[in-house]
Amino acid sequence: MESKPVLLGISADYGFLLKHSESLRQIDDSYPLGIRLDVSKLLLTRKSWEFCNCYPRIGVSLAYWNWDNAEVLGSGIVPLAYLEPYFLTQKRTNLFVRMGLGGAYLTNPFDEVTNPRNQSYSTALAFSIVLGAGLNYRITDKLNFRLAAKYSHISNGGVSSPNKGLNFPTLSVGVNTSLVPITYPNLPKISKRKPPEDRTRLSLVHFSGLSNATVGERDRFYVFGFSGNYSRWVGGRSALTIGTEWAVDFSRREQIKLEDADAAFPQAALLVGHEFWLGRITFSQQLGIYYFNQFRTTDDVYQRYGLTYSFNKRLFAGFNLKAHRHVADFFDLRIGYVFK
Repeated sequence: MESKPVLLGISADYGFLLKHSESLRQIDDSYPLGIRLDVSKLLLTRKSWEFCNCYPRIGVSLAYWNWDNAEVLGSGIVPLAYLEPYFLTQKRTNLFVRMGLGGAYLTNPFDEVTNPRNQSYSTALAFSIVLGAGLNYRITDKLNFRLAAKYSHISNGGVSSPNKGLNFPTLSVGVNTSLVPITYPNLPKISKRKPPEDRTRLSLVHFSGLSNATVGERDRFYVFGFSGNYSRWVGGRSALTIGTEWAVDFSRREQIKLEDADAAFPQAALLVGHEFWLGRITFSQQLGIYYFNQFRTTDDVYQRYGLTYSFNKRLFAGFNLKAHRHVADFFDLRIGYVFK
């Protein structure tokens, strides 16, 4: 019998902040503690099962975080929307993964006079991303105990500097309760999924954003660019991608002027990665390797994480985060066109 029961949850997280940059070494060791409330629906439907051989939980959460350094880092309130597929649901202990995206309100941003030691964030509002995995243990048909390991990243996406970000792995314990008893449908596993109608995509994208750089007295610079990508379906909901991008970051032009350097400021890179094709939604992860970068200020390798929505077979739009290791470079909005 198909159903979509409502789940309520409460959990506690405890972890440590990563000091991935020399500018963060001066901050004392910090062990953040978070308390989270969840409201969600568990999609116990045949359509959901056929989509992923799992039963997805879709919901929202609201968390309060104490960063264990009130004088410098303050505290935070983090709302998230998340997707949490459940696997092995016929067993008393089942597995889940969590992917979440949302915002953050942070209480003590960088200030040159009152809080110069906070190099992690400089705006009260920021973006947040969380990835994790864990176990659910069914105590009753309405009550679950859960244990999870998660990794979270909070930054303003390059809107303002400094912006080294808050990066923290955590362990989480909690309980969930449903408003009605839950019985998981026992459906056969779909071993071979029907291929999508279009197994390849060739796309062109334009992106624009604000770079995360402080040069001279300015800390906001326009950045724009174009990228081309070829994606090929390889099975399930997955596709592999290869492409290239050309980016113009005007903070680099300003830095070249200040240093009187003889170099071009645009950058070009090879992109390789993976995409999840989730209907109209595509979630992408890419690794970029510069092949044109005359003025070197960062690593030669970077990451991109993106989410797009397709309006039809040709036109799509979304957003993307570019980062060098744990440091966000810029957050961009993008629009693209699929040729085939």
